[in-house]
Amino acid sequence: MAISLKKDRESISAMFNNIAHSYDLLNHLLSFGIDRYWRGVLVKRLIQIRPSNLLDIACGTGDLTIAIYKKGVNVTGLDIAEKMLEIAKRKSDKCFEKTKTGAARPNFIKGSADSIPYDNNSFDAVTIGFGIRNFENRGESLLEINRVLKKGGAIAILEFATPRNKIWRAVFHLYFLKILPAIGRVISGDRKAYDYLPQSVETFPQYSEFATELEHFGFENVEFRSLTGGIAILYFAVKKD
Repeated sequence: MAISLKKDRESISAMFNNIAHSYDLLNHLLSFGIDRYWRGVLVKRLIQIRPSNLLDIACGTGDLTIAIYKKGVNVTGLDIAEKMLEIAKRKSDKCFEKTKTGAARPNFIKGSADSIPYDNNSFDAVTIGFGIRNFENRGESLLEINRVLKKGGAIAILEFATPRNKIWRAVFHLYFLKILPAIGRVISGDRKAYDYLPQSVETFPQYSEFATELEHFGFENVEFRSLTGGIAILYFAVKKD
């Protein structure tokens, strides 16, 4: 039986607003801190193209946005959940006061990936860290991302996946389907959000299937890299000429 998930803007923003207070703690705790490594891999790949102006979509509490800023990149964070953005702004301001990189103070705005409030050809790169599986209109969002990217601009996406290796897959299913939701419910007080997480991963296209989708919506030279046994995947592509 196919899983039906509510991904309308109101439901997703309400869910993330509700868990914003415990989001960072749970991210680091439930991933055993490996989420920092995953973001580091994305940033390392990204800086190879030397972007100067970047849009971080579904930025959440700003961890990826801040990591990119620390590399001297001017970066804007976009998210639909205002409480997540409030936390991102506080963290970013604190980082900016302590760490000067030559880049402007990170900017954060409320908005949706399927209606990006920027002109054509505005950014050198776009990033999405574990958020694209939550998009209500993924195709429209990819077209919007393509629109705001400059010629030759890059998109870098981190997303969860189901490991192909049997051992890793068994561990993944036990942890993601049983242990993680239970811990998430206790700490966040939100049952639905941490039941939603494994279900949203299962219904998202993975590996070459998503790579093909990126090509369909205007990207080329698509590459994907398996991380931590395939629990996470880094997708990287450039805007077609």
